[in-house]
Amino acid sequence: MPGLEFRYVGQDRLPTRLSEFDVERYFALTDSDVAAVNERFRRDRRAGAAIQLIFLRASGHTLDHVGTLPRQLLHYVGERLGLPTPTIASLRTLYQRYKTLYEHQAWTCEYLGMMSISPSRWVELKARMPPNRSPSTSCSSMPIAGCMSIAF
Repeated sequence: MPGLEFRYVGQDRLPTRLSEFDVERYFALTDSDVAAVNERFRRDRRAGAAIQLIFLRASGHTLDHVGTLPRQLLHYVGERLGLPTPTIASLRTLYQRYKTLYEHQAWTCEYLGMMSISPSRWVELKARMPPNRSPSTSCSSMPIAGCMSIAF
């Protein structure tokens, strides 16, 4: 299927349900991810950081929406991190302090090598795009998460 690899790119929230395939394909945690999360965060903060990490990697956005998190994803993250799996969770239950949410998002951007894009970087990015680009590849349609991976 064309575009299947970009299924979640540009999304700003998780769907209410995810298949096992989706979790393993788009929201997987590598062994390096697990080690980094375990090293950086206390046990009670690891699930939130891991969910931010896998969502940013899959979508290009940080996860800010307060809706309920998919059970399949919670189970997977709990299993990979060796944590008990909550039956119901939302960002609100994971993050009782906005500062913790922000710290997890900032760490995730740094871990993935993403950075904020300044106006001068946007100009540089537009200059590097092919002149005959389609509307779907224009800078204005790219997901922006407050951080983005751009190599110049």
